[in-house]
Amino acid sequence: MPVSEQEALRITRVLEEKLDRRQANIREWNRFYKGEENLAYASDRFRAAFGGLFDEFSDNWSSVVCDAPAERMTPVGFRFGPTDGQEARKADATAQRFWQGSSMDAWARIAHLESMVKSRSFLLVWAEDPTDNETEPEITVEDATQCIVEYEPGNRRRRKWGLKRFFDDDGYAYATLYLRDQIWKWRRARVNSGLILPSSLALGSGWHPRDDQAVIPNPLGRVPLLELVNKARLVDDPTPEHRIVMPLQRAANKLIVDMLTASEAGAFPARWGSGIDLPKDPRTGQEIDDPELWRLSVSKMLRASNPQARFGSFEAADLRNFAAGITLLIEHISSLSRTPPTYFMGKVENVSADTLTASEAGLVSKTRDKTLFAGETWEEAARLCFLVKNDTKRGNDPLAETIWAPVEYRTEAQHVDAVAKKKSLGVPWRQLMEDLGYTPTQITRMEAMLEADTARAARALAFQPLDDGDGQEDGAGAEERAGELV
Repeated sequence: MPVSEQEALRITRVLEEKLDRRQANIREWNRFYKGEENLAYASDRFRAAFGGLFDEFSDNWSSVVCDAPAERMTPVGFRFGPTDGQEARKADATAQRFWQGSSMDAWARIAHLESMVKSRSFLLVWAEDPTDNETEPEITVEDATQCIVEYEPGNRRRRKWGLKRFFDDDGYAYATLYLRDQIWKWRRARVNSGLILPSSLALGSGWHPRDDQAVIPNPLGRVPLLELVNKARLVDDPTPEHRIVMPLQRAANKLIVDMLTASEAGAFPARWGSGIDLPKDPRTGQEIDDPELWRLSVSKMLRASNPQARFGSFEAADLRNFAAGITLLIEHISSLSRTPPTYFMGKVENVSADTLTASEAGLVSKTRDKTLFAGETWEEAARLCFLVKNDTKRGNDPLAETIWAPVEYRTEAQHVDAVAKKKSLGVPWRQLMEDLGYTPTQITRMEAMLEADTARAARALAFQPLDDGDGQEDGAGAEERAGELV
């Protein structure tokens, strides 16, 4: 039911406070994905010696952990209804039009990656004029730092409220509150923006209604803001894909920095000398301790007048010990994240195709599991698109399904061979084409091509006489033959 302005403002404040509490974690997770985390596990002596020299160094494996499943999640279409009738195909084609009209072939990849990195991403389904059935719906991908969705107590499938907040360059912050039957639009001056609002306009925490339709009805009857979560839990919050390997990433960075400093010591090893007579100042008779005398390089050599003088260098650290430790950490990252070792190791030798396939089993299983949860969100987005068009039948269809491209990588020969075996079991042609990874639009076009090819063959046969013993066939026989092919 509609709410008052004061109640809408209260809901906005509640959601905004929850959104603010998420910001620190989201920023940290995003820094790790970008490889911008600060060097951790460095001792005070290390920092005293090197200062901030290595603060920006990162050998970033967190991005690999997030990218690996995201690049395998490719929705190719939707399936509405339990049968393959003409009405269901029309609904499938309409959903595909919504999808392509919003450029979701590209943006879906971004939505999945953002949910891997920040634990959540969001989808907003709306239209320029949702009250006009001729208006095409639009799906947009929204960021986790700007959006939040609240669910009904005890039911995480029913969205209660939604909020999108963003800051513009004009010095204002903007927020849109999505309710089931209303949409409220707010604006306020940003802190330190130099803008001062009259107290008669400001409400509560500074939000005041926008001039352009501060409140509008929501004809969809549902909150149009959807949450795409990674690693969904019943009670706990979702987590980013690389959260479990972040401590190992820090440890690996520390080991690599240690190896770099050790390699420099190996290139210019510390030297020692004994029994050396230092030069003396002829005026004072004091020994001259000039550091420049001991700055050694490839163009300098040491000599001493004392025959008992000795020179040497300290043994450099064995870099193989560092390499072994780094390799061990990579193996742990691979195991915990179920990312194949081949994604981290650039050198792979004497490994069979079956072994490589087996090494990807964990990633394939994990990614397929993610498509189940993500598919529910994409299906709801498609249903909301139908509601924008006032199609309540498809907008409330519980049998809607998301069609995904295969998550496992196989050669073309392996894929076609598997589909050929399915055909021998009686699997319908259209389903076989879906298994091959063709989109619904491609399959529909191929069906039209097949019908055109059949019609051409029938027409060609109709004008080709068949030999009945004397080399002739009457017209009736040719027409009957053509009818059998069609």
